[in-house]
Amino acid sequence: MHDDDISGVLVQYDEPDWQPLYDIVGTELADWFMWMHEIELEDGVRVHAYKHIATRCYFHMATDGRALVYLPGGMYRELDRRRAIDLVFEGWDEIAPAPDDMAAVRMQLRRARRRAAVRQASRASQADVNGDRLNGR
Repeated sequence: MHDDDISGVLVQYDEPDWQPLYDIVGTELADWFMWMHEIELEDGVRVHAYKHIATRCYFHMATDGRALVYLPGGMYRELDRRRAIDLVFEGWDEIAPAPDDMAAVRMQLRRARRRAAVRQASRASQADVNGDRLNGR
């Protein structure tokens, strides 16, 4: 177990929330996913699990924007959003039948990766500012 691990429990699998997925990949790429269930983390934040229809890999997206990876025993750990995108889409274009406009899908994926990188940099910058405030700087 790692200090950053967070426990989570399944709370429901009846009412999907697509917004966390839209926030990371946009609405165009969301069609490649199935919503699976909702988890509540020990800090009260809800996480939605989405499975890619070709790669069978999961996004675990928190309603506060964090990407998480599932660990055995009902544990989760935060993951860089861009890394999450790379892991979920790895090899998708070799597994599934090609979409009608492969170039458009690749462009949407590049946009999602850029948005994820910008958001990650923004969160890191905000954490630095908050740390400076706590340390009286």
